[in-house]
Amino acid sequence: MNNPLLTSFYLPPFSKIDPKHILPAIQFILLDCRKKIESIISLSEKFTWNNLCQPLSEIDNRLLRIWSLIEHLNAVKNSTELRVVYEKSLLLISEYTTWIGQNKKIYQAYHNLKNGKEFDFLTTSQKKFIENTLRDFKLSGINLSKDKKNRYGEIVSQLSKLSYNYSNNVLDATMNWNKLITDKTQLNGLPLRVLEQAKKMAISKNKIGWLLTLDMPSYLSIITYSENRELRKEIYHAFATRASDQGLNPDKWDNTVIMEEILELRYELSQLLGFKNFAEKSLSTKMAKNVEQVIKFLVDLSNKVRPKAQKELEQLCIFAKKYDGLDKIEAWDIIYYSEKQKKYLFSIDNEKLRTYFPENIVINGLFEIIKRIYNITIKERYNVDIWHSSVRFFDLFDIKNKLCGSFYLDLYSRKNKRSGAWMSDCICKFKKSNGTLQNPVAYIICNFNNPLNNQPKLFTHNEVITLFHEFGHALHHTLTQIETLGVSGINGVPWDAIELPSQLMENWCWEPEALKLISNHYKNNQPLTENILDNIFKSKHYQTALFILRQLELGLFDFLIHIEHITLGNQQILKKLQEVRKFISILPSPDWNRFSHSFSHIFSGGYSAGYYSYLWAEVLSADAFSLFKEKGIFNSKIGQSFLQNILTQGGSEEPMELFKRFRGRKPKLDSILYHYGIKN
Repeated sequence: MNNPLLTSFYLPPFSKIDPKHILPAIQFILLDCRKKIESIISLSEKFTWNNLCQPLSEIDNRLLRIWSLIEHLNAVKNSTELRVVYEKSLLLISEYTTWIGQNKKIYQAYHNLKNGKEFDFLTTSQKKFIENTLRDFKLSGINLSKDKKNRYGEIVSQLSKLSYNYSNNVLDATMNWNKLITDKTQLNGLPLRVLEQAKKMAISKNKIGWLLTLDMPSYLSIITYSENRELRKEIYHAFATRASDQGLNPDKWDNTVIMEEILELRYELSQLLGFKNFAEKSLSTKMAKNVEQVIKFLVDLSNKVRPKAQKELEQLCIFAKKYDGLDKIEAWDIIYYSEKQKKYLFSIDNEKLRTYFPENIVINGLFEIIKRIYNITIKERYNVDIWHSSVRFFDLFDIKNKLCGSFYLDLYSRKNKRSGAWMSDCICKFKKSNGTLQNPVAYIICNFNNPLNNQPKLFTHNEVITLFHEFGHALHHTLTQIETLGVSGINGVPWDAIELPSQLMENWCWEPEALKLISNHYKNNQPLTENILDNIFKSKHYQTALFILRQLELGLFDFLIHIEHITLGNQQILKKLQEVRKFISILPSPDWNRFSHSFSHIFSGGYSAGYYSYLWAEVLSADAFSLFKEKGIFNSKIGQSFLQNILTQGGSEEPMELFKRFRGRKPKLDSILYHYGIKN
């Protein structure tokens, strides 16, 4: 009972949790869950929402709150000790979820409830929860024979372990690469803040000079600003070959075999469940209806954007030739010359622009934008237990000053923290059987450049966009009015619709009225000039076709490898990557590029056979924002409509129905082309 994970708490007691607490807590709670579930389904009386769904949800809620906390710590505070207990716990969780998903008694109870008279009197969210649950039972192999059920359990367990190992290899390959520079002239072009950070990194390792790493802020700075082409190539190679046969320590961190095993097991799993392939299985829980629809969407969109993308690349090559006499542009030159060209075309210097986006101004401005659109007020709460000193905590209140939800904000990169940016749930909104309401709490995680103690906390415009994106996810989770666990907040939302609120929020980062709220010079508090605002707006469509084409390349690659039967040792993944690049990409890419080996979204995240979701949801968000553009970006009436029809509804209804309720019609595909300036 001294285990902090097993004590009663609302917000997690981070300062009290040690890796040694995790495995005993998981073992105890899983055993307790099984006992309680057995007790519930042993009831001889007729099952109702109150004696079946509600008590089972109470059990799920308790486990989810602890497991989401453990998953979070594994991502933001990784350590050797934590990895060991996390992996053991992961296998126990996998066994438990398989046991639940193949439990005939629970399935039959839900089935009877669905077909009984009470079902008609349940709320919309309760009905959707039951329908989703029955669907998930089928996807868990409830109708399989005993032998096939056993095999299903083995596959799920193996996939959990493989995905975890994949993620660890990427993290280790990223953290362990570094390069010491002792000649400062090799670092020409790098901003002063980057040099100071690299020098501090070297000192921390008892070295003299400048230590470069593959942490995203370090990598992006070098690939964007370094005048040393060989250095750009070297760090590009290191980044593009992480966790592969071409990268650092391949005997230990090469993900090749892991990827092949994951795909082979996913294919076998889908075959067990009666699907032709894993892509087909993936779509059983998404908006897209079938494999052909997704492929057509990706191919059609690529055909529409390629002509403009080719022009964008041609213009960049011409610029590089004039600027530096470069005859052939390579993969490690793209970002560097794009930055130079952007500065030339729009007079935008991202390093100077950074001085207008100090942390406090951006965050306060973001909160003001949210208040104007949705009538939601955000206030910081202090003295909350946190996992790192830089983490902050905020509450969201509606127009009646009622608490809607809360979120943690962890903005900066550091050692043993997973790269990238994401939002995940800490607590889900849920009404308990005793009548108390559990308000939602989210984690917002980014990996921005961590300034030195005497430096101001300044964001790039891209980092501002990233923050707005993740905040959109957090709004979706924390503003929900759905009180049914499983379909409240982000839960139960199809993966190809879940990016709608996040991508919508990015739009305000380009609007002059909004930019004035999130920017002021950190020294003199001077606002962005009208000229700078105008240039930022003009730069919005810079290389958008190349960006979309890259997303299409990733989406099609992901989808196709989940359609085919990938077998071990045949290098099919690499061949498919090269095949897709040849079909879609127009950017240079060396043969040794192994991006797939660190493509965590699909091998250790939730986007397997679903990476297309970003572009699919972009159609929705572009169409939704066009209404704001038409009526006013701070139009509270439109804001309230989006809030009530999308943000508050969670996964309680089909997203297409919710979208039509907001927009008055289905989304138009061309919206994304207008949005990115590809079609006038």
